[in-house]
Amino acid sequence: MKSLKLNILGASIALAMGMTATSAVANGNEMVNPQAGVVVGYWHNWCDGTGYKGGVAPCVTLTDIDPQYNVIDVSFMKVYGAVGSIPTFQLAPEVGLSEAQFIEQISELNSQGRSVLIALGGADAHIELSIGQEQALADEIIRLVERYGFDGLDIDLEQAAITAADNQTVIPAALRIVKDYYREQGKNFLITMAPEFPYLTSSGKYVPYITALEGYYDWINPQFYNQGGDGIYIDGIGWIAQNNDSLKQEFIYHIANALSNGSNGFTKIPHDKLVFGLPTNIDAAATGYVQEPQNLYSAFEQLKAQGQPLRGVMTWSVNWDMGRNAAGQAYNESFIKAYGPFIHGQEILPPDPDNSKPVFSGLANARVKLGDQFDALAGVRANDMEDGDLTSSIEVEGNVNTAALGLYALTYRVSDSDGNLTEQLRSVEVYNTRPEIKGAASTSIVLGTAFNPMSGVSAIDAEDGDLTSQITVEGEVNINVVGEYLLTYSVIDSAAVSTEVVRKVIVNELGAECENSWDSNRVYRYGDIVNHAGQSWLAGWETRGDEPGTTGKWGVWRAQGDSECDAGTPPVVKPTIELSGISPRYVLDQGSVTIEFNASVNQAMVIEASLIQGNSVFANTEVNIANTAVLTLSATGLAAGSYEVVVNAPEQELTRRTSVNLTEEAGGGNYPAYAVGTLYQAGDVVTNAGGVYECRPWPNSGWCSGAASHYAPGVGSAWADAWFAH
Repeated sequence: MKSLKLNILGASIALAMGMTATSAVANGNEMVNPQAGVVVGYWHNWCDGTGYKGGVAPCVTLTDIDPQYNVIDVSFMKVYGAVGSIPTFQLAPEVGLSEAQFIEQISELNSQGRSVLIALGGADAHIELSIGQEQALADEIIRLVERYGFDGLDIDLEQAAITAADNQTVIPAALRIVKDYYREQGKNFLITMAPEFPYLTSSGKYVPYITALEGYYDWINPQFYNQGGDGIYIDGIGWIAQNNDSLKQEFIYHIANALSNGSNGFTKIPHDKLVFGLPTNIDAAATGYVQEPQNLYSAFEQLKAQGQPLRGVMTWSVNWDMGRNAAGQAYNESFIKAYGPFIHGQEILPPDPDNSKPVFSGLANARVKLGDQFDALAGVRANDMEDGDLTSSIEVEGNVNTAALGLYALTYRVSDSDGNLTEQLRSVEVYNTRPEIKGAASTSIVLGTAFNPMSGVSAIDAEDGDLTSQITVEGEVNINVVGEYLLTYSVIDSAAVSTEVVRKVIVNELGAECENSWDSNRVYRYGDIVNHAGQSWLAGWETRGDEPGTTGKWGVWRAQGDSECDAGTPPVVKPTIELSGISPRYVLDQGSVTIEFNASVNQAMVIEASLIQGNSVFANTEVNIANTAVLTLSATGLAAGSYEVVVNAPEQELTRRTSVNLTEEAGGGNYPAYAVGTLYQAGDVVTNAGGVYECRPWPNSGWCSGAASHYAPGVGSAWADAWFAH
């Protein structure tokens, strides 16, 4: 082993547990990598977060954290200001540390053999990067590493940020730049990820990150919490939900086993790069807390017995481990006391570190077009911690014949001065653009209706152009007999590359109804098929309420072609109401107000509009509307405060609510003081720290809630993301 990192975590743990050990000091300028099993804990860059059960997570300094946490993820690196800019990190002043103290504490943890990473994202992060920003993001990460001494980065994107803009391409590309930059200095910049586990299915949202960072990431610590009924199906047991406490050991074992082996519909994460993520307690997450640690011990022992021990555990968060519940009772660091000794007593060995032998870069699998040139060494480099650049020593076995279609294997080898050999396989595909058949999606027709299998069908090839005339069709459709028919369309281009499409044609009686129409209240699981809006859809994981056709390219629903039913019947158009022109704030004139706004509908209906506060109605009106209309609500005898404009279409069972704030005067008024824990809405106005602030419109309004102190108006580290200043 040529590692320059000092593994002194054992000494730190021994001291913490009352044992004697010899102290050691590591070079604070080096990137510290854990040399055995990992216990990862996230650290809050804010104070006094409110928990799911009403508890409180306090501010803690890095040096307050139990030494058995050998990896600390600082939360979070995010965008401060305009959406789409480069994310960064700003130390929150309420934590009580100066930047110099923060940097010193990172160095102190490094000296104990403990890694400190910066976590990118978080549940409320607005991160939206575009192609061309790769280098800018890499530069900012390197700047933060050089400034603070971070040892790596954890990708903790959630919700829309996972697939926003070009994040799935830009973020991995930037991290490869950063990792290669430090590899050239003989350092290993740690790259980890914290995906919610439903995004780890074979077509899950995190797969592009894992694929793009293959050979670059160090471990993945999935979040096995907050997903409620999501889980895994096991023959002989059935569905094991993540929140089923009676099958907790079974869930931990089977989900880890599926990921370690890439089975049961999940993508593969090698067992020695899989860290199991759990909530610290019932305040830290809505579900997922392991009530009996023995369940985890037993599941980990099962995996170890089959030769696939996991790398360790992760938790959200160290602050919650040191927090207290709603009754004021301390959680007393129960998580680290339960799992720290267990993981560190497992003698878990990490994968061979990259710095123990030469490391290749630029060896991603490649595709080259038929007839083009291919240089097997273009962009390929080799680096070694001790020997430096070994690119000139790379040997390549195999060849690529770009004149013949096919998949070719190349083996790259390089050795360092100690005789350590690195060998890596690369596949190169020589391809010709495959012809594309268009217009052959599955469809349904009414019994007796004429059907031409070539109507609307075409074929195009990048090299040969229009190949529609060369399409062959196998199979027949009997338009006079109800049933399901299969047609096979095929076409071959001049390079003998073929394309084949199987089309399903359903012949139905007029007015045939779907038996599996999508239901917004039903829970669908992986593999379920539904019909909706004339299309058939496949569920990629468990879902409820996500409408097919609205979840995007990487969403839960995948289009499978035209629906197999509803033939001959017009699609059902859902009624809609759209409102515009409602201001978040109106000024009272001696207790009176007039609110005028527009309503638009997509079908004729009767709508009722009201101005209410609680159960009191102060104004109402009713109109019969076919397209658009102007509505007016006038009321007197009002006091300043928060009200709602409620628009209701009783027959269509539609309701739209908009919050408005009525004030005594344009420049100010007696606004309520900001109160922690209040669920503020868009347009609400409060006072805090001597200023007046208004809650921003959706989606930012969700952050106005007083549950997170870093959004407190005027004083929180990210208050401007949630509030306007008056």
